[in-house]
Amino acid sequence: MPEKLKFFDIKAKKPFYTDKYEVKIVEKKKGGKVKIAFAVSPYTGIRVARIIGPVKEEGKKKKKR
Repeated sequence: MPEKLKFFDIKAKKPFYTDKYEVKIVEKKKGGKVKIAFAVSPYTGIRVARIIGPVKEEGKKKKKR
């Protein structure tokens, strides 16, 4: 069971919690990938999004300075 996440409906100006969302991985323009969760607001019925965080890729090493 997925954990409940907090979303914010801009049109209704109210936050809400839900565990009914889908997660997509989107590539950023400058490289790297980010996880975004999409849910439907119970107040207005519109689709809202929330950034979860960067995707950690295996095998990549950070450069030492």
